[in-house]
Amino acid sequence: MAKIYLDPGHGGSDPGAVKYLNERDVNLVMALACRDYLQANGVIVKMSRTSNETNTSINSMAKEANSWEADYVVSIHNNAGGGDGFEVYHTINGGKGKALAKNIETEVKKIGQNSRGLKTKKGSNGDYFGMIRLTKAPAVICEGVFVDNATDVEIADTTAEQKAFGYAYARGILKTLGITDNGMEDTEQHSGSYLVKVTAKDLYIRKGPGTNYENKGFIKPGVYTIVETQGNWGKLKSGAGWICLDYAKKI
Repeated sequence: MAKIYLDPGHGGSDPGAVKYLNERDVNLVMALACRDYLQANGVIVKMSRTSNETNTSINSMAKEANSWEADYVVSIHNNAGGGDGFEVYHTINGGKGKALAKNIETEVKKIGQNSRGLKTKKGSNGDYFGMIRLTKAPAVICEGVFVDNATDVEIADTTAEQKAFGYAYARGILKTLGITDNGMEDTEQHSGSYLVKVTAKDLYIRKGPGTNYENKGFIKPGVYTIVETQGNWGKLKSGAGWICLDYAKKI
């Protein structure tokens, strides 16, 4: 069976980047969702932490991943510095790490996040980042959103949206492993907010949950967050109104 080592960055007294979101907390939500999705598809997963009470050094995590003989290592972070979008780092040597990075990027774009691309960073003795340089298995570092960009965090400011990033990472991992993606049932999506993909053109936005409500315009094809459901109608997180979910698919 395939073995994946997940590192939710930061933890314990180290909050990571903080502004509109707390990176430490969001990293963990994304990583736990990634773990659950992978396990639902038969992948063995080990995590550097499963709570916010601990913070393990990079050297210790790399040593643990190596001794466990992980097939791949995925470090889950979020960004800061005023940028916008997702980015993923892989080794300067390319190979399997680059392939994993590309597959993850493809899945992240499917949930509506823009991408800044695949990146590498060279240090004085090879790869700059320890989680890439010190691990024997191919490793990537995912940077989901910029927590200091009010616009960028809109795609990850609910638990459902953060979990969607974790699921996207998992789908990219499964593709890299050559494992059929059988999905995963998420009960939270049925009771709280969730993401949908609208493919229909000229789908009406209504003032309320039904065709008897005033038409407020059209919604473009894309990925949107639903925060309330009544029958087959969903309320948009943006506050623009309601859409008929018959023309949208949960992701």
